[in-house]
Amino acid sequence: MLFTVSATFSDFTAAYEQYEAEGPAEALAMFLSNATALSEYDPKSLALAASTEGHRLIHVAEGKHGLWVWHLTIQVEHSDVALYGGCIVQTDPAGPVRASSTA
Repeated sequence: MLFTVSATFSDFTAAYEQYEAEGPAEALAMFLSNATALSEYDPKSLALAASTEGHRLIHVAEGKHGLWVWHLTIQVEHSDVALYGGCIVQTDPAGPVRASSTA
């Protein structure tokens, strides 16, 4: 399924990438591991951020195809520019409608 992952940084810039993944958690992990915008960040910090202890993923339900808000629970920073979090959108219109809060 296709997901678009966005990220917001402390300098008010943003990054967007798309991934084929089984679910939003996998898409976020792929983003944190592979995003071009994160290439200068410490890989160990990003790996921790991709773990379940490093972020929170909140599903916006109500019969939507898929919208999740994510934020980090650890600090990930490079040259004084911190990564805060972002959104994950299920951009596959043929994907399932999600009526309950599930990741």
